[in-house]
Amino acid sequence: MCGINGIFGLKDRFRATDMLVHMNNALVHRGPDATGIFTEENIGLGHRRLSIIDLSEEGRQPMTSASGRYTIVYNGEIYNYKTLKATHRKYPYRTETDTEVILALLEEYGTQTFAMLDGMFAIAVWDREKKQLILARDRMGVKPLYFCRGGDILLFSSEIKGLLTSGHFKARINRRALGNYLLYQTVYSPETMVNGVQMLPAGSYAIVDEKGFGVRHYWRMEDCRDKYTLPGPYEKVIKQTRELIFKAVEKRLMSDVPLGAFLSGGIDSSAVVAAMCKLSDRQVKTFNVYFDEQEYSEKRFAEIIADKYRTDHHPILLRPDEFLHDIPEALNAMDHPGMDGLNTYIISKYTKRAGITVALSGIGGDELFGGYPVFGYLQQLKKYRFIGKLPSGMRKSAAVLPAKMLKGKASRKLAILAGLPTWDWAHMYPVFRQAMDVEELEQAGAEYHRYFQTETDDPFGPKLVSEITIAECSTYLENILLRDADQMGMAHSLEIREPFLDKDLVEFMLAMPDDFKPLKPPKQLLIDAMGDLLPREIWDRPKMGFSFPWQAWTGRELKPFCTEKLELLKHLEILNPAYIDRLIAGLDQKENTDWHKAWSLAVLGHWIHKNQIHD
Repeated sequence: MCGINGIFGLKDRFRATDMLVHMNNALVHRGPDATGIFTEENIGLGHRRLSIIDLSEEGRQPMTSASGRYTIVYNGEIYNYKTLKATHRKYPYRTETDTEVILALLEEYGTQTFAMLDGMFAIAVWDREKKQLILARDRMGVKPLYFCRGGDILLFSSEIKGLLTSGHFKARINRRALGNYLLYQTVYSPETMVNGVQMLPAGSYAIVDEKGFGVRHYWRMEDCRDKYTLPGPYEKVIKQTRELIFKAVEKRLMSDVPLGAFLSGGIDSSAVVAAMCKLSDRQVKTFNVYFDEQEYSEKRFAEIIADKYRTDHHPILLRPDEFLHDIPEALNAMDHPGMDGLNTYIISKYTKRAGITVALSGIGGDELFGGYPVFGYLQQLKKYRFIGKLPSGMRKSAAVLPAKMLKGKASRKLAILAGLPTWDWAHMYPVFRQAMDVEELEQAGAEYHRYFQTETDDPFGPKLVSEITIAECSTYLENILLRDADQMGMAHSLEIREPFLDKDLVEFMLAMPDDFKPLKPPKQLLIDAMGDLLPREIWDRPKMGFSFPWQAWTGRELKPFCTEKLELLKHLEILNPAYIDRLIAGLDQKENTDWHKAWSLAVLGHWIHKNQIHD
């Protein structure tokens, strides 16, 4: 796991080298073990190394292929590199790295290589023969790759920080993305909060040369829905699911450095730990963050799994005063503003402190197996799709009485759903993910831009759960959970691996009809596949989620911080000052239902100030 940087189009090699030195220095936390720079003609590549596979000096990057044609900088892990190496023996390997296997494949297959890789990666390759820069990103978007273009020069980096440090452009707020941030408490790819900075789409590669910049997909989640037909019966599906989960975990045990796991006590992380313990001949180290606020603490459930599998368990008590002490450092590590990243920062900090360099996580289980309420809501609405044939005015009238019986946010969402111009899941889905509605967004002084477009002709098809999975993975998972895991894990030089995002498991689940993915209770297929390895109290309980007691903290210990950062944001005049004043006043309320809006904007204010982003 590493950090990569690069410059294309700058012919001044002295200046390119100087820029890459600064960009690499900005990413030292991603790769404290080594640094490297390559420049030639109008290309410059930079690398920071965190040694995980082949710890020798031979594994350093940038690395050039045996023929001299390709030079690569790469961030990630290729889990099938040994298999690929065994089938491509003619290449004169000098190292035991997965990096060199990528070079061997490029020599023979060119850009077809990326579809052959099973893993998480962000890759930059200089093709000396064609005078082209090739950028590539893994299927699920686990590893980030940002880029910006100015004139004939293109910059790329594993982090926005790397681009900002280059000094090549003046960072300005992306006004279009601001509304996205307020609605969803993050900015969805390919946009970012910095104007002109974008992310390379997941499952794609880009070719950059003097003719321009072109992006092509080598894999898309949408194509997996009809990749193959899954045979029944359900018992066979259960067996296949279990086998794929075990294979996914086994792949991710590959490491030449100490390895552990995050253990929240929920079914996802517990299933991963159970598989790890069955597959490993060493005692597994597990880590759990818990709180004095018992309603948020899953400590008891984590200890049940730790005791069952006799893991080397590390419970981490987090008190508000300790968290307050960590906040400045944690927020400074935040490469892109978001709502929940500090959760991952804390557990990564203590995991790394225990000597761990690689940690497995249960991220992705909810998305694949239908663990979020939105899956159940949309499946229920599928039964009432006939309502969509009614005029919108009639739908609104019909929703008045039910809306009155509900309270607050639920009432408002029902009214919005009833008034949608198109009654299909793709228009309904964003409503369930919004932190506020469009009317409040306008009151805040931000613009609304619809982000989600469906490619299906059937508004409620036979694979609705797969459709929602695709939506969840391309929005919430990629742009909140995976972004947080990468930026906050790498802040401590910790690599986080997600078995539930294994290529084979994801393709299997997306091809599966809804009948094989029951949602009552949520994630029934996962329970049936892995439940016998877990005590009943782990999977037969309400979902809690891995979250901090923010609502209580923002009204007490975090109130001064929130007030200060909201005032700072107000003075920038990028949002309506009256709206921000309302959020500040709400911090004094005992039951502050807008705490999440206040906190996310406080984080934004800090991030803008820290990174010197201009209006």
